[in-house]
Amino acid sequence: MVFQITKAYTAAMRIFYALTFDEKTLDTICAIQDSIEVLLDKGRRTARPNLHLTLSFLGEQDPLLLPLFKEVLDRLPGNPICLQFTHLGHFDKAGGSILWLGMKHNTDIQAIQEMLVKDLRRNGISFSDTPFNAHVTLFRNARIAELPFLSAFRGKAQALHLMHSHQVHSVLTYTPLASNFLSEN
Repeated sequence: MVFQITKAYTAAMRIFYALTFDEKTLDTICAIQDSIEVLLDKGRRTARPNLHLTLSFLGEQDPLLLPLFKEVLDRLPGNPICLQFTHLGHFDKAGGSILWLGMKHNTDIQAIQEMLVKDLRRNGISFSDTPFNAHVTLFRNARIAELPFLSAFRGKAQALHLMHSHQVHSVLTYTPLASNFLSEN
């Protein structure tokens, strides 16, 4: 993919690296959202196209760095990744919790995330390097009396992406700027 910086991308861009899922996995995650949504006192659901696992959040970055960010993505392994989702959790926030779907520790994801962070640091990229907690955000600003039980399930990762987080007609949108689809070799 060749980047063309257009007028729309001359200001700083909110960027992150993400792992996305195949359609069957997304179907299961959305069914879990459906079952939780009826239990919420309040909450804002993550839209299906935005469901992902964040590998590294870079925050506001200069769009002139996009070619470098793509090179970093291209250096990551593109092998298939099987996932085991095992539990629900939450991060408490003042306006309401972030409810998330967690998974069993996965050495492939951990290795990719560590390679990614190491490569970003080696290239002098400034970003918030918080401890990695593999999860998929299901709801934001949520209030729920008690999280329901989750039956563990398996899923598949589809791709690694360099994502742009922005608003399109007042809707939070994650647009892939570059992708590395995971292949079955």
